[in-house]
Amino acid sequence: MWLGRFGRKSVSGPLSDVTILDLTRLQPGNYATMLLADLGADVIKVEEPERGDYARWMPPMVGASSAMHQVMNRNKKSITLNLKTPGAADIFLRLVSTADVVIESFRPGVMDKLGVGYERLKETKPDLIYAAITGFGQDGPYRMHVGHDINYIAIGGLLGVTGTPSGPPVLPSVQVADLSGAMMAVVGVLAALHRRSATGQGEYIDVAMMDAAISWLALHLSGWFAGDEQLQRGAGFLNGGYPFYRVYRCADERYLSVGAIEPQFWNALCNTIGLEELAVEQFAPEPRRSEIHAVLEERFESKTRDEWMLEFAGVDACVAPVNDFEEMAADPQVAVREMILDAGGLRQMGIPLKLANSPGSVRRPAPELGEHNDEVYGALGVTPGEIARMGAEGVI
Repeated sequence: MWLGRFGRKSVSGPLSDVTILDLTRLQPGNYATMLLADLGADVIKVEEPERGDYARWMPPMVGASSAMHQVMNRNKKSITLNLKTPGAADIFLRLVSTADVVIESFRPGVMDKLGVGYERLKETKPDLIYAAITGFGQDGPYRMHVGHDINYIAIGGLLGVTGTPSGPPVLPSVQVADLSGAMMAVVGVLAALHRRSATGQGEYIDVAMMDAAISWLALHLSGWFAGDEQLQRGAGFLNGGYPFYRVYRCADERYLSVGAIEPQFWNALCNTIGLEELAVEQFAPEPRRSEIHAVLEERFESKTRDEWMLEFAGVDACVAPVNDFEEMAADPQVAVREMILDAGGLRQMGIPLKLANSPGSVRRPAPELGEHNDEVYGALGVTPGEIARMGAEGVI
């Protein structure tokens, strides 16, 4: 059944009156429009004929389509339109006239070259909300540079502070700039919809993934702004520089996470592992700090991860297992929160936003390429014959 948390109460969602035209490709745009679609928005993917969104054919595959596509394009519709062909811009303008939001992820200027840039679109739809997701933004010397997440977090300073003191920068397993940029786009769209409801005015939203990554360094940069030296890899409170905030290996080669920042949690940790004497040395300077690291590493390696979890049962010490995906999916807290769903035999991520009165839901699987051509174009008054002729001309 295609329902997420609270889906038994309602499947409309708080954005059920919002129509979004999604011209994005791959993770950043797909994730942004997935969140909006989960909350009820009518998201129509406008895709290139034959190929479609690159996410459709990136491995691993589930049958004939990509697992990425199946997860991140759920709840959406798909139409095909080749914006490079004659007449396509006029068709897109007709689509825009019925929409509230356009989200795209082309390089700056591409939409203008296709004849469907923001200035042209707002002539058709003055209150249109338009969000452009790019790597470096719409201005600046890097605006036309190609890039991926690794490049955005590198230039933005995030990659440089990730890793161990003696090693090179380490790539996060999650694409921080991609996903933070996606979330900034969602926030921008929701803010613009709120403002439009009061003023009737549309909005242009310029989202740079580099900017989003920098904004996530707020805690790290605040000290630097105050005159402290730049945070070094593996040297700060929250990146492994202190014994109370680290990952520890256990006897079975599995790991525990320790986040005992507050003194009461550190005291509880030391008491539980039988090292009460270290409770007064939580913020010991070097070289003593490294000695304490070594003592804790040796102690945690004396038992298996699950044995330690039994020791910490009921203890307020901010200790948790480092789970793999199967362990995460089986975790009772994850189950209660319904963050892994069984949707018609295909597992899906749950919905992270839990709205009690107007919840989101997983209502339909990811669409086939062009699956909704007849429905969407028909609603515009385009007849099946016209659709067939446009197909013959290479438009859709």
